[in-house]
Amino acid sequence: MANKMFHMELIKKCLIVFFISILVSGCSQEKQEPSADEVAVAFFDAIYNQKDINQALLLCSERFAKKVKQQRSASQVARRLFNMSFDSVQIDAALGDKKLREEFNQQGSLTILFTGLRQEKVYKDLKKIKMIKQGNTWLIDEILADPMPV
Repeated sequence: MANKMFHMELIKKCLIVFFISILVSGCSQEKQEPSADEVAVAFFDAIYNQKDINQALLLCSERFAKKVKQQRSASQVARRLFNMSFDSVQIDAALGDKKLREEFNQQGSLTILFTGLRQEKVYKDLKKIKMIKQGNTWLIDEILADPMPV
């Protein structure tokens, strides 16, 4: 009987150590912040697909947020700040900028590719933006000159 109690206590202690180690290892992992291109795509998705200006504002620097707040809706931001409107749109970060983003750890520019529908016609466009890093978070700071002017 004493031998059985000893084994039960040993199993109990092993389980406690196991669960504590899981908790400690789970707490020690740092939260991975979104990359610059993920933030940029999320910003434009909030404007063009979700039509949520408040969600977009969370992804802007203080300076750029002032420009966005001057507009009353996501559709006004799309038309007035970016001169583009879509019924639906697919948004991608240009692959060519990846090296540039990796070299600059505090700021850099990013080209965003838009492929969207407007009145059942397909339109493609590019926008170039400046991204800055505040703490560990990438934010949109400025609209840059169009990479391919019309």
